[in-house]
Amino acid sequence: MRAAAWHKQGIVVVPLDEIYDDWDRTFLTGIATKLYGARTVASRKSTPWAEGEVIDRGDGETWTVVATTGKSITVQRERDGALATLGQFGEGRS
Repeated sequence: MRAAAWHKQGIVVVPLDEIYDDWDRTFLTGIATKLYGARTVASRKSTPWAEGEVIDRGDGETWTVVATTGKSITVQRERDGALATLGQFGEGRS
């Protein structure tokens, strides 16, 4: 799948565990953080989001998971209580 992503879409998929040079790992982590937000303990899990989990996307906003279904995850912004789904952010957890 990684090779197909590269050849078909120009997307590079590199697990940080496979980058042994500290400078390269830091460089790639910086790019990913700028594009997608900082990783958190919750975002590193490979399980679905659970109600009550706090999501910090690294953009100054925090969101709390308030409801989950098989197809959707609803979150609430801490600042003003606005509701959204992770699909609206283009995010999920695989």
